[in-house]
Amino acid sequence: MERPPQLDIYFHNERDDVLPFVPRDVTSVLDVGCSVGGFGQALRHLLGPDARVEGIEAVAHQAEEARTKGLDEVHTGYFPDDLPEGRRYDLITFNDVLEHLVDPWAAMRACHEHLNPGGRVLAAIPSIQHIDTVLKLLKGRWDYSDGGGTLDRTHVRFFTRATMIELFEESGFTVETCEGINGHEHRWRTDPVAVRRMAKLGLAKGLRDFNFLHFLLVGRSREA
Repeated sequence: MERPPQLDIYFHNERDDVLPFVPRDVTSVLDVGCSVGGFGQALRHLLGPDARVEGIEAVAHQAEEARTKGLDEVHTGYFPDDLPEGRRYDLITFNDVLEHLVDPWAAMRACHEHLNPGGRVLAAIPSIQHIDTVLKLLKGRWDYSDGGGTLDRTHVRFFTRATMIELFEESGFTVETCEGINGHEHRWRTDPVAVRRMAKLGLAKGLRDFNFLHFLLVGRSREA
């Protein structure tokens, strides 16, 4: 599988936006692109000491730091090539990872051989349909940025909600969950003026798929 460039910017936080979607019945998890282990540490707290939580991270110093976060094992390298043979999990997670891959379909298909029967994949994927990006495009702008965002210059694939679902389905997964996260209402609900706040929240609801910076998908393997 063609390997993306090593990224030294993603993700140091615990991804509280993703945690509510983690199935509670899983007993083993692999976090792909685990960075310094923030999400893995959150998974440990969520699933308890009896669950096995592993990560895989291509940036060596980030993988080393992740080993201090209470994960059972952190592999240095790329998924799936540098994962020990025969390793299987109930859940594989991709938080802001798939958009960096030249062939995310191959990565998704590779999950099947590393999932237990009935295993699932969880992915948080940025949406190119987000209203801020669409408005810039209407102005004739498609400006890449450094250090994150929908148009981060290290992104090589771009998805809408519909094409995210297709990515899962074409790769052999049945989509159980597809929900927008990180919408404008998270920022707008703090507006101190009540009338303006209600108007903004109504606008956010009306934006539908255009409102969300990410979509969160959970898919169950049809092959594992």
